[in-house]
Amino acid sequence: MIGKLLVVDDEIWFREGLVQLISSNQLGWEVIGEASDGEEAMQAVALYKPDLIITDINMPVMDGLQFMEWLSRTHPDIKVIILTGYRDFEYAQRALRYGAVEFLLKPFSLDEAYAVFRKAYESLRLKQLKTRVSRQVQQTELFRAALFGLPCERTLRENWERQWQEADFCILQIDGYEQPGKIYSPGDIGLLHYAVTNILQELLQREIVEGLYFPLRKDSFAFLMKPGSRGRIYRQHVQEALHSFIEIKAGWLEMGVVQQFTDLAKQYGTFSNAGNETITDLEAVDGFALLKEELLALLDTSDLPAAEHRLEAYVNQAASLGLQKCKTRIYTLITVFSSILLTEFKHVNVAVAGEELNPARILKAQTVQELVFWAKGKCAEFVGIFDEWLNRQQDNAVLQAKQYIEIHYQGDCSLQTVAAHVHVTPNYLSNLFKRETGTGLTNYVAQLRIEEAKQLLQRSRLRMTEIAERVGFDNSSYFTVVFKQMTGESPREFRKRFE
Repeated sequence: MIGKLLVVDDEIWFREGLVQLISSNQLGWEVIGEASDGEEAMQAVALYKPDLIITDINMPVMDGLQFMEWLSRTHPDIKVIILTGYRDFEYAQRALRYGAVEFLLKPFSLDEAYAVFRKAYESLRLKQLKTRVSRQVQQTELFRAALFGLPCERTLRENWERQWQEADFCILQIDGYEQPGKIYSPGDIGLLHYAVTNILQELLQREIVEGLYFPLRKDSFAFLMKPGSRGRIYRQHVQEALHSFIEIKAGWLEMGVVQQFTDLAKQYGTFSNAGNETITDLEAVDGFALLKEELLALLDTSDLPAAEHRLEAYVNQAASLGLQKCKTRIYTLITVFSSILLTEFKHVNVAVAGEELNPARILKAQTVQELVFWAKGKCAEFVGIFDEWLNRQQDNAVLQAKQYIEIHYQGDCSLQTVAAHVHVTPNYLSNLFKRETGTGLTNYVAQLRIEEAKQLLQRSRLRMTEIAERVGFDNSSYFTVVFKQMTGESPREFRKRFE
């Protein structure tokens, strides 16, 4: 995920310098538009839909504060960084009431700029995480309410029914956590249950299955999954993973297809008096998503020193909790590593990533010191994987991207599409492409399309809409705007000149 940034400043030299600073460093942002005053910025917001805006205070036509007042009323979710001089700082503080999140005082150092943009990027990731988690929690709570026959507000129930109608209701039944020849403490049983929960969630994400689940007891989980082959494959992989990693046998009970909200309580049947048991360390469960997003924000910006620092702080904090909680937190850490390597960074191709779902090594630890020593080694291994990968990818990513663009420029050549083709993150490719070629990837694609358009304008009698479509633009109006920006004249003027 890469953030979309709009730059607003009336001084073109400063604006260009700021765009260069952002584009040539891995800060988590792609500059998707520029504006020279508040009125231009209002139009750019509608056109580009940015996640973040950096704006000067003193500008002609409409100044930064007037623009921010409008923004706070119409787009309150867009975050803003204020650019201001020392003389205007007290004046700029009024921007706080309109939602300014950071200030950059001119002149500012590179380190100050880096820190502000990286902080804004991490804030964006955490905001998106909270939105996803909140939506998932609400859906799961409605599932729970339906299952136990609890009252529910009518509109919520009807919306939920529309989304999950025809879904498969099933229950995963664990045969037991006790294994022959293995003596587990009550705390170890809690860790094994937590491991099962992590495996269920990780596979749900990896298999791209639309579904909900929650624990009924420590040995059973209620599931709701959209019908289709993905759900069937997921169930098979869950049984295989539980047996492979934890040596636990489990089976699926088919409860029926959901048509109405009230169906679930009837289908629940023999499990209706089970109640709900949660796992021991709830903080560890909540901490999984937060830690993962924090690490992803740092990896996306290639800030490996900060990642090392965050991991060290996490392990040290876990060490202060006692052996059992330390085991759970370290397992959370290791499964975060696995999740990152098997989903967002699966192009890194690390063969051992899936093994991290196995808690066997953690269960064997007898002391906190032993566990912490092992965990710090895993942290160093994880950071080392990315350090090596970044060095390796730098050699050929830009060349592969250029080759892909030259073949596919008439179709989808977005930063995300090209990055997926060359197996790097969009943010990494954006910064590397700019550093190696001197221009942004989006601009490179546009230049290639405009050069081809020039040839068609000179050599054919095709209409503007046909030319725009042939070179990869969605509509002729946008084609005309880009053509004029790059050549100084409209396509019609260009054709007339050559005629």
